[in-house]
Amino acid sequence: MICWMPLVILLASDTTHAIDTIPGQAIAPPPDVNAFMLSYTAIQLGDKYSDGKKTSLNTQLNFDGILVRYTRTFTLNNQPAAVYIQPSWLHVKPSQSLSSFDDEYGLGDTASAFAYWFYADHQTGRYFATASYLIAPTGDYNSNQLINLGLNRWSFAQQIAYQTKLSDHWDIMVSADVQWFEENNDYRLTHQKYQQKLLFSTQATLMFNIEPTLVFAGSYYFHKGGESKLEGVSQHDSIERHRYGLALIKKSRQSRLILQYGEDIKTKNGFIEEHQAFIRWQTFWN
Repeated sequence: MICWMPLVILLASDTTHAIDTIPGQAIAPPPDVNAFMLSYTAIQLGDKYSDGKKTSLNTQLNFDGILVRYTRTFTLNNQPAAVYIQPSWLHVKPSQSLSSFDDEYGLGDTASAFAYWFYADHQTGRYFATASYLIAPTGDYNSNQLINLGLNRWSFAQQIAYQTKLSDHWDIMVSADVQWFEENNDYRLTHQKYQQKLLFSTQATLMFNIEPTLVFAGSYYFHKGGESKLEGVSQHDSIERHRYGLALIKKSRQSRLILQYGEDIKTKNGFIEEHQAFIRWQTFWN
């Protein structure tokens, strides 16, 4: 149902990525189906912002990632349901003022999810679902390094999503989620205790069905909250982030190809995302 992108950097502050839903993934799947998804992503982070203003740091961070996901669908209480697990392999290349730091390669944090559809009507195209996520700290982490591939903490997210047809060619999908974070008790070079408040996110996606096997989608994302503390002292770095995303989805009977591109419109605190690109291939079997 839903995609989480576990790309993390620990530098002047944490960059926390929220739960993103692939356009059309709120549609309930048939039961007893296996799915494998292979994704490649390229992300570039640019200047750091503080309280809505660009800082003097001339930064650039380039991420490459390979994500693999296995999904199994089933029926629970006569309603559609699914579970998945998603490990990742990451590469981070610092540049500009960060060029003195070495590239980092290794495992990222691993996400798992359980999705359940309270309502699914294929005839009208209306779906209402919830999903629970657990992100495990499997990513490479060393508090003696400024750049890391994992967050060294567990996190949990709860999401609701709704999708409906507007006409024969148009669909709309909306979702909202809240994310909880465990403490990191060995944070950065000073080995401090790092805490983070709840992060709230919303997504609205409009989909145009060019033909039955080809879909174009545009999404708007908003994230708020997630203020951090070091040894109980607020860092005044609450997230307030606006993003957009575009997607082209080509479907066949047993596979799906998804191309996605997006970037930040505006960010209050943290590194601005200059671009994000995904290529995903998914195959299904019984």
